[in-house]
Amino acid sequence: MYVFDCLLYLIYLQWNMTCGPSIAAAQNTQALFVLGVMIGSFFVGGLGDKFGRFPVVLACQFLCGLFGLLSSFALNWNVYVGLRLMTGFFLSGIIIIGFVLTSELVGPSKRGVIGAMPGLAFALGISTLSLVSWFTKDWKVMSIIFGIVGIVCTIPCYWLFVESPRWYLGKGNVEKCKLILKKIAKTNGHDLGDIELKVPSKGDASKKGSKTSMLSLLTNGTLRKITAIQLVSWFTCSSVYYGLTIAAGNMGDNRYISVILNSMVEVPSNIAILYIMNIPRCGRVKSCVGGLIISSIFCGSIWFIPDKHTLAVTGLACAGKLFICAAFATIYVHAGELYPTPVRNLGLGVISVANRLGGVMAPLIVNLNNIYHNAHFVVFGVVGCLAGVLCLLLPETLGRPLPESPEEIYQSSKEVKIVSLELEKSDKRPLLLSDMLDEGADVDT
Repeated sequence: MYVFDCLLYLIYLQWNMTCGPSIAAAQNTQALFVLGVMIGSFFVGGLGDKFGRFPVVLACQFLCGLFGLLSSFALNWNVYVGLRLMTGFFLSGIIIIGFVLTSELVGPSKRGVIGAMPGLAFALGISTLSLVSWFTKDWKVMSIIFGIVGIVCTIPCYWLFVESPRWYLGKGNVEKCKLILKKIAKTNGHDLGDIELKVPSKGDASKKGSKTSMLSLLTNGTLRKITAIQLVSWFTCSSVYYGLTIAAGNMGDNRYISVILNSMVEVPSNIAILYIMNIPRCGRVKSCVGGLIISSIFCGSIWFIPDKHTLAVTGLACAGKLFICAAFATIYVHAGELYPTPVRNLGLGVISVANRLGGVMAPLIVNLNNIYHNAHFVVFGVVGCLAGVLCLLLPETLGRPLPESPEEIYQSSKEVKIVSLELEKSDKRPLLLSDMLDEGADVDT
């Protein structure tokens, strides 16, 4: 007798996919959804750099909800899988471009908060999803509910968000950049008056001939190094996070409650890292390295625990998940602050592919437990330690303006020119965008 999740079983039953090769194909639905997210990571990020963050993320929000809604009316299994793949494709745009847009609208003191919010939202979203599915017990109703919510949420997003002023300035559109900055200032109760913005010379694409193509991440030594380390870090965080979720997910007979409890343990981790990553002694690098190394220690320690001490194994696994959640939240912020504006969406799109690959590999790593007991925890410990060491090679970004070119990434904090807005307004000297968004005394974005 096959044992399935209640909702998935109802989906399989509708199209008579409860035996033989059909069930094997049906169980690949989630993998195809992740495949859609991976494919979207390659393409959607570049669209955000070319056409702007705001219109692309709005389109992705609407289309993600639309395809999710349409999946509830699928006439057969092939159509359903295709719609799920497209839902994942546009979901990648919400994740990547939405994060970039919000990060570019705030200064350094707020970027830590913005970066940790996706983790909190993810945990609360999974809990909400489990509650809704618990009460509805109908996959079609659930798809309709969340599809409509996705579409409707496009409306407030249109009124609440604006285009990134950094993107406008990177494209040489200084006037629209000014309009956005004045709109932000007015919303916050400030008046900028007459201002003059200056495009940083190193970020001027016309002078440097910079390209926002995939090739730029490979040909530039600085971007190549950062991308390689980030690929390892994102793959590690994803595989360890989802692997620990799978390994420690069976905490009772009620699967819905198990999912809720498993997701809610992430909340204290994400709240704590909001404070820790903004402490000067910790910053982004030490917070990320600490989360990876400590998580790897907890995971590796399970190897030495006798089989009969199941409570100790569960406790160490949960502790490992708490710290990997902290590392996960930190690498989101750190990656967004490392890549220069012209390739920020593209860079995050590329490294997010490693994120999805880690999610795909997680159940395969967990299956090592069937070969040798607790072998999967050893793998999590080794890869976590390796990623933590590699992250030490990355520059600290706490409190620094977002880079506009690869040359600015490894500049020391003393080399980055920061001038308060009050001083700039008094001497009428042209302002850099970093002055306005990163250290503007009168503009709290």
